[in-house]
Amino acid sequence: MSTSYYCIAKPVSALRVHDNTDELGTIEFWIAGEYAGALTMNKHHVKSFVEKFIEYTDDFNCPLHSHWGGADRGSIVTVNRRDIGDDELVISEYGELLTVAQVKARAGAKRKDGMPTELFGYED
Repeated sequence: MSTSYYCIAKPVSALRVHDNTDELGTIEFWIAGEYAGALTMNKHHVKSFVEKFIEYTDDFNCPLHSHWGGADRGSIVTVNRRDIGDDELVISEYGELLTVAQVKARAGAKRKDGMPTELFGYED
């Protein structure tokens, strides 16, 4: 199992997702570095809406990629774009919005139960 991480499509320069209530979430937008507004919607739609802002590349050329290296090694993170900054936002193929530094920090992550993080998620 693996996860690909993609950059945010231009001209959007940043997104921020907030959980407002049990049912509502808000997505804030920045266009070319300037605040452009916010949308509030049912939480069930937030993930699919955020995915609309992915700048797709094939999985072999995506900026970051992670996969399970086994119970002894944990999660392996591969950086395919050397010019990407740690503070740049990326979106996983599952709609998760993270900084590059957050993805890199997952390198070596292991679950207590020994199962793949890419399949069963990361433990805190």
